[in-house]
Amino acid sequence: MWSAESREDISVMEELMEEEILNYEDEKVLTEIPKNKKGVALYSGGKDSGLALSIACESAEIVALINCCEQKHPMFHQHDTDLMELQSQSLKIPIVYSNGHWKESTEIEGLLKKYKSQGVEFVVFGDICSIKNANRKIKLCKDVGLIPCMPLWNKTYDWLFEEMKKRNLKCLLSSVRPQIKDFVGKILDDEIYEKFKKMEINFFGEMGEFHSTLLDLDIFEFPIKYEIKSVYKCEDKFGEKWEINAKYSK
Repeated sequence: MWSAESREDISVMEELMEEEILNYEDEKVLTEIPKNKKGVALYSGGKDSGLALSIACESAEIVALINCCEQKHPMFHQHDTDLMELQSQSLKIPIVYSNGHWKESTEIEGLLKKYKSQGVEFVVFGDICSIKNANRKIKLCKDVGLIPCMPLWNKTYDWLFEEMKKRNLKCLLSSVRPQIKDFVGKILDDEIYEKFKKMEINFFGEMGEFHSTLLDLDIFEFPIKYEIKSVYKCEDKFGEKWEINAKYSK
């Protein structure tokens, strides 16, 4: 069961229910990565985009990571650009920043068209279950003439978590909602995952219960070290949340 304790839970659930038909001819094809082709990845710096990237790199060449920023501050996961640059160095994939949310930005269209002119054929996304968001990204790719690829689409959470372990994915719970505030700053391991499964939340964080910071992955050259300086309570348009102030390094 999914919790509706925060306004974000309600908002995301309504969005998931609002549009029930995926605007793509073959969901299986949507999950496939074109072999031996060049692609770019929409990359947030969290677990889902990291897992999708790892899967894509098995059979294709990812030439760039695209992160959405607002006033030079990465969106969605409260990361700073210093962390994003560290992840980029460890991945040995350059990162570029698109100003504004991907839903509204015209800048990201320009970036994608530029990469297409350089031989890129597809875009990797970390989407799992939001049909509305998936349809927006499918349309974005169609508008610029690229193939959308969502290797995590419609997979079970248990499959995804096992795949995370298989690929040495380590992530920090860097932003959490009130119902799991005691877990802020913790590593998402087996014990915490099992605890989340027993709670009345979406235990993979798909209803906005938490956001994560990617620290290690099978395709990282080096893990990201971290030191938590403080934990603080703040608020956004969806309500209260707890976040960490951390220092990251090689």
